[in-house]
Amino acid sequence: MPLRRTRAAAACLFCRQKKLELENARLRDNQLAGSEDSFLSQSTSSLSPISPRQARVAPSKPQDGESLRSNSHPEVPDSDHNNQRATSLYHGPTSTAYDDRTRSGDGVGNIDLPNDPASENWSKNLLFVQTARQRQLEPLNLTTGKLDFDGVDPEIGMHLLSIYWSRQLYTAQIIYRPVFMRDMACAGPYFSKLLLNAILFTVSKHSPRSEICSNPDDITTAGWRFRQRFTDLLRDNFDKSKVTTIQALLIMSNSLFSRCDERSLSWLYAGNAFNMIIDLGLHVAASGENMSAEELEIRKRVLWGAYCRPPLLRHNNIKASLKFLDEYDELDPFQALTYKQLTPTPTVPSLNVSLLTKLCELSVIIDRILCELYSESAQMMRGQSEGISDNINSELCRWRQNLPPELDYLHHTSQAVLLPQAFCLLALFNVLIILSKRPLFTGNDERPNNPASAFESINTCTAAANQIVQILRDYSQHFAISSAPYMLSYATYISATIHARIVAQKGKSSTSFQSLMLCRNVLQEHHCLYGAAGKAKESLDRLCDHLGIDAAEETRQMNVFTEAAPREPMVTNGPAQSLDASGIPDQTIEITSRINWGLSDLDLEAIAQGFRFDGELDYLMHPVGM
Repeated sequence: MPLRRTRAAAACLFCRQKKLELENARLRDNQLAGSEDSFLSQSTSSLSPISPRQARVAPSKPQDGESLRSNSHPEVPDSDHNNQRATSLYHGPTSTAYDDRTRSGDGVGNIDLPNDPASENWSKNLLFVQTARQRQLEPLNLTTGKLDFDGVDPEIGMHLLSIYWSRQLYTAQIIYRPVFMRDMACAGPYFSKLLLNAILFTVSKHSPRSEICSNPDDITTAGWRFRQRFTDLLRDNFDKSKVTTIQALLIMSNSLFSRCDERSLSWLYAGNAFNMIIDLGLHVAASGENMSAEELEIRKRVLWGAYCRPPLLRHNNIKASLKFLDEYDELDPFQALTYKQLTPTPTVPSLNVSLLTKLCELSVIIDRILCELYSESAQMMRGQSEGISDNINSELCRWRQNLPPELDYLHHTSQAVLLPQAFCLLALFNVLIILSKRPLFTGNDERPNNPASAFESINTCTAAANQIVQILRDYSQHFAISSAPYMLSYATYISATIHARIVAQKGKSSTSFQSLMLCRNVLQEHHCLYGAAGKAKESLDRLCDHLGIDAAEETRQMNVFTEAAPREPMVTNGPAQSLDASGIPDQTIEITSRINWGLSDLDLEAIAQGFRFDGELDYLMHPVGM
């Protein structure tokens, strides 16, 4: 029996655009001739039919972002959905992202257009009201037993959830709280037991409750039954792309990296989560025309939550704005809970939306640093790295200048709100200053690329490292350093690697030696909470041994947290600052670095070679974690 020739399942973009232009032209002609009904009855085109209302607004030329493509691009399949648009071909025609680019049935009259200020304000108010209502329902649902804790005692479960909400910034608020708690009470789509157990395991290390420990005498065993339950549930979900599975994998990935130091499994979970993001099309800008404000907010938080965990997801592959619509958390009172406040303070706002936005902005800069300065494929000619580094440094300076006064106690002491997350954000900023400048004095031939640039870079890195130490001192004045987030532990390690090089050449009488001892003590304090911090301390000790510094013995003989401020002025991003009793500078710190002649006699080649000894790049760019 001869084979019948079948019609192609899809038309290329070029042909599709040409057909659309012809259809639009014929439609206008028929409208003018008063024969619109006859045209619609005679239309047998393979394209989706166009309604009369759409015809009045249909363009005769391609819209922006829909320019003609060559035939080498993936083909766009026909669909039963009307007017399917596929401007992003990142994942090909099999991606469900195309569903998010469809227009609504009539093509006009949509109230959720993203560029409509009135619609945006309406969406903000709607989400605010919904969140406020849900927050009122949370205790009621707990009392009536509606919340599904997967067999966990509700009182313990709510205790652990409260800890998570107070520390959620360090997972970039990947979970939209009102939707999660609502669906937890009604078995909705944005709640799953897999996600619940990932949350409970992640925050269990911060709880003082002995009943959640497998061994009541060992705090490191806290929450292990939640991890076992997570592993059991994951067997049925690992190959199913769902938003809750993405959230669970990313949260558990962060915890495995920072708490358990299980990097291979951490990357496995993260990689699968990123594949699910692409499979669901979350990386493509969702259209507000066919999606509620709540769904858009969920997608945006999931995507940025994934992006803040580098380096697998690139910024140029995602389409999501940094304008979060639900601002309820901005003025929600700050809950100290596990931060162990040392001094009583009045009620202050948590500023979660501002903190989240600024963290995401820093993540974009992290992406640049990784790909343009540290990527193996970034083969830069001599001198090219200096221009890239300066450009990134300028971007960091703009970020700091645009930081709200409430989040920058170093620049705006009287207006600042002293929050643990704000301390961490400033510490991360200084980490990026160091990482953006360090390549300038670690050339490929173990020599500085440019002695003048290398000296300036060392000065800048030393200033940033000193400011991290100052942030650690200030943090310890208000909160217990032992419960500080992993982000601060990460910044401590990066700062210590700079101070160790200075001490190796300037000796124990230098300010850097006291700073190095403080950093080592912080890592020691964090060892119980974060396995990665313990590994970082071991790496730091090996570096000190290599440089001839007996850091372990010196640390045992001094208590750096109770010491007064260093006798000699610290090198900061600007002039040396005098400190008041609280350790806060009494002058504004400039972002531009100045020459510190106390470092002018450093051996640049020895410093460049020293950076090749330790394995600090193993910890590069993974500052996110609870």
